[in-house]
Amino acid sequence: MITHFELGDEHREQRTAVREFCEEHVDPHVEAHESSGTFPREIVEAVGEAGLHGVPFPAEYGGADEDYRSFAITVEELARSWKLLAGTVSGACCLVGYPLNEFGSEWQREEWLGELATGRSIAALSLTEPEAGSDAGSLRTTAERDGDEWVIDGHKVWTTNGAVADLILVVARTNEYDDYRGLSLIGVPNPLERDGVEVVRDIPCMEGEAAVESEIRYDDVRVPVENLVGEEGKGFRYIMEGLDIGRIGTAAQGVGVAQAAFEASRAFADEREQFGRPIREFQGIGFKLADMATEVEAARLLTLHAAAERDRGQRVTREAAMAKTKATDVAMDAATEAVQIHGSRGYSKDYPVERYMRVAKGMQIYEGTNEVNRIVISNQLYE
Repeated sequence: MITHFELGDEHREQRTAVREFCEEHVDPHVEAHESSGTFPREIVEAVGEAGLHGVPFPAEYGGADEDYRSFAITVEELARSWKLLAGTVSGACCLVGYPLNEFGSEWQREEWLGELATGRSIAALSLTEPEAGSDAGSLRTTAERDGDEWVIDGHKVWTTNGAVADLILVVARTNEYDDYRGLSLIGVPNPLERDGVEVVRDIPCMEGEAAVESEIRYDDVRVPVENLVGEEGKGFRYIMEGLDIGRIGTAAQGVGVAQAAFEASRAFADEREQFGRPIREFQGIGFKLADMATEVEAARLLTLHAAAERDRGQRVTREAAMAKTKATDVAMDAATEAVQIHGSRGYSKDYPVERYMRVAKGMQIYEGTNEVNRIVISNQLYE
């Protein structure tokens, strides 16, 4: 049941601040990075300097010490400008930053989280394997204890930003259990400088060449035992809790992309004339815009509701899954309609709507496919 929640002046100010930041530091550079296929490290650093990379983390570790509604608004506005940047911030905060903040040791929070929250470090989670995606309990990467070191062996795919990461949290099997009880999180700092870490390739994907989706092999990679995050065998729990937050972040990305698609379509429909009048005056276009605006607002409300529940200290497994599923489906629908409204121009790369359509599809898949999220929601209905 959706409960009442409010946005305060600080949330509206956050939206304004992030939008102004994007207009100055992001929007002018998106097409150059998309065309050249270069990862925007300098923009990630600028996001950190502006205090937008570690929004929900404590100030003592370089964060902004703000709530999850502020986090959702930040990610939404970043995605409105460039989904790749929003995904980098959201993934690092939720899938890496959350377990470090909640379960990591004090030195891990000071060193790893501090660098991450300020944008000086790019982090990645190495989870998915060729034969283990939605079924995380079947992972085969291992980490065996050898004295005061962990020795990691395995093969991972879809490690977002793996090839540019300064820190990778590897999900590995550390005990005799052959299911989720055997999984742990182990930090691998400076992975590209470490013996045994091989970036096999960057996986070509629909998001474009600037996106970094890495296939990585770990061959006798040695790290100190204190690089274990939290308790041994608790990694699956940490991932699931991080995914609750991550799905709020992905939902916010969906809202941002959908909002961008709507705004581009509204402007184009007002400027483009056919048969002597703007195409927005044709009911076939006007109804599309009306539906887009309605669905974007519905997705935004679900996302902010999930964030507000997390701010109240609630576990948001169902709310986050609902928000993620709805918002990313809305993003895909809005982007598809945006291409249709733009006609042949929408099919070209001269307009950004073709990019919105490409990136929207990915959001329906990662952080749990929308089919998996529907299973999560249906199971929660009986708890």
